[in-house]
Amino acid sequence: MNKNKLCAAVLSGMLLGAGSAMAPVAMNLPVTAVAQASAHDTITAVVDNSRILPTSNEQGQRVYPSIKAALKDLQKQHAGKTILKLSQGTYREKIEIAIPNLTLVGDDAKHTVIVWNDAEGTPLRPSDKNGNKKEYTMECASVKVTEAAKDFQAVNVTFQNDFPTEARRADKTMKSVQAFALTDEADQSSFYNCRFLGRQDTLYANAGKQYYKDCYIEGDVDFIFGQASAAVFEDCEIRSIDRAGKGGKGYVTAPSTLAQDKGYLFYKCHLTSDIKAPDYGMLGRPWHPSSEKRAVNSAATFRECQIDTVMKAKAWSSMKNKYGEFQPQDNRLFEYKNTGKGALTGGNRTQLTDAQAAGYTPAAFLGKWLPKKRV
Repeated sequence: MNKNKLCAAVLSGMLLGAGSAMAPVAMNLPVTAVAQASAHDTITAVVDNSRILPTSNEQGQRVYPSIKAALKDLQKQHAGKTILKLSQGTYREKIEIAIPNLTLVGDDAKHTVIVWNDAEGTPLRPSDKNGNKKEYTMECASVKVTEAAKDFQAVNVTFQNDFPTEARRADKTMKSVQAFALTDEADQSSFYNCRFLGRQDTLYANAGKQYYKDCYIEGDVDFIFGQASAAVFEDCEIRSIDRAGKGGKGYVTAPSTLAQDKGYLFYKCHLTSDIKAPDYGMLGRPWHPSSEKRAVNSAATFRECQIDTVMKAKAWSSMKNKYGEFQPQDNRLFEYKNTGKGALTGGNRTQLTDAQAAGYTPAAFLGKWLPKKRV
């Protein structure tokens, strides 16, 4: 099928399925074809941290020495759509993004890195605000994409928190070692070919609809967590890093999904790990924040994934808050047609039926929103 016919099919409410045939029910099909079928937009401005002062290049684009400087200037311009090109380099900056319709794009995620090292318990810097608290708590992310940044997109960028988590666990100098690489609270946010690097609580996918395609996400405890209404991870590598201690470890997910929302869907992802038997990884546990007054029913589904992480038949764990302990079977923690050595059945690994699986597809989770790669 050529691109023109594909676009016509999309406009008529049909998506290209996982196979070669057209299917009339869009909600049962992936969004990959739509995501790759968009026109490329032009670059608005450039960030190059080898520069000392803002300047302009031969194309007439403004070139900034830091991401913060670029965002501060772009915030004033109120542009309808902005593409910010990041030159290769390591940007050691703590960033907050509150600009709608913004795209961050690098040439190569491995060589375009935004990194910071705050953790929960890091003393607050005088220039930052965290209520009356003297330490960072949920504001420890290297990059925070706020609710104001609707339709945010990142392409070919690494988001990293390099706080020395494992060392701090060993010497017990901090009571908590949560250290977010990215907090995302922007509805209709999307990430393509991005990397998320950290240890505990790497990716805080916490609000709105989110889409991750061909990304790499690593961590060791609850490293994909939060309250996103619907987050789809398609064709991503999810890597569990080993940590000190014996037995169950990893906890890939800790969703705190509201009861009316869909939660996390891992679709055709690859779960990898450096954990060796007899130790084993865990798919996740239901996080019910003690401060949340609304009804929570944690939701995460692994569908048609290749699970090469060492797992057991009980790969979901319970999780406590100050009011009690919450069990996997009382939440929406599911699997469907997974493969690989860690794709076991039985225990507490609830498998969807074919009929149920119709509602657990990327299109079903994202609804009318069709993510499109802009660059």
